[in-house]
Amino acid sequence: MSQKTTPSSIVSSQNSPRPCDPRVLSRIPELLDQKGFSPEAIEALLQFDVANFQWRRMWEREEFRGKVLKGLSDTLEAALLQGLISVARIQDGIGRPEPMAPTVGLVAEMMQVDPSRASRIVADLVSRGYVERSVAQDDARKSVLIVMPKGYGLLDEFMQSKWLLLIQTFDGWGDDDIMMFSKLFQRFASSLEHVVQQP
Repeated sequence: MSQKTTPSSIVSSQNSPRPCDPRVLSRIPELLDQKGFSPEAIEALLQFDVANFQWRRMWEREEFRGKVLKGLSDTLEAALLQGLISVARIQDGIGRPEPMAPTVGLVAEMMQVDPSRASRIVADLVSRGYVERSVAQDDARKSVLIVMPKGYGLLDEFMQSKWLLLIQTFDGWGDDDIMMFSKLFQRFASSLEHVVQQP
């Protein structure tokens, strides 16, 4: 019968954090143990933490985004690109229950910024010809946003560039691996969003 692995033995294993690791100093392995996670799950979560840091670093330093944006016909700063993507996702119902007429309020909600910030982003997109303001069909007092052909053109370039990188990233992955990764990552993102939105 194999001996039960304890948090202290996890810390000393070859692939695990060193004693000076901030996670160890903060007693994270012990906390996970107290919360009922198995030694194998604790090890997996600590390794996920490392991989997640690598991903965030690539994104924050624009290693991934910079490569995606390289060669596009126009260069938009990150906030404007995110704003354009948000308007398109709302308008086309991507990742949402159904398509909706985009408003500044919905853009602010999707981007998780305050309405004044979203309003400035939308105004810049309008001035550049990527988005147009229009009047809602059901309420003439309500202003809605429409992605213009120029906006869809840039989004097409962006999607092509992004997916070419993703195709290279998943090269060699089996179908089962891709489906399992997608399922688990969606579950992780949904759970994280639920936790973050709690009071």
